[in-house]
Amino acid sequence: MQLTNKEQKLLSTYQNWLKKNNLSGNCNAYFISKTSMLVFQVWNLEKIISETIWLKTDKEKWQFYIKNLGEKFNKYFSLKEILEIEKDFVIKTFKEKSSL
Repeated sequence: MQLTNKEQKLLSTYQNWLKKNNLSGNCNAYFISKTSMLVFQVWNLEKIISETIWLKTDKEKWQFYIKNLGEKFNKYFSLKEILEIEKDFVIKTFKEKSSL
């Protein structure tokens, strides 16, 4: 399953936001079309803080899976909701880091 044009634009906007805020050295977001997985990684130096996977289940629905915990949630999300969740997590993580 591929990303729709709208989803590709949203993901690209998020990736550009990471670059603009100098977070691309600590964060990564990419889509694996072969497995229909959207992967978000956040790390500090060489330690992974978070790795989340969003599985595309149909045209515009995504299911959340936390790789580190092996948990799935039966709630479905749009890509716009996913990017807001991930962006909030990144902002919170690096705001706390800068206050140390």
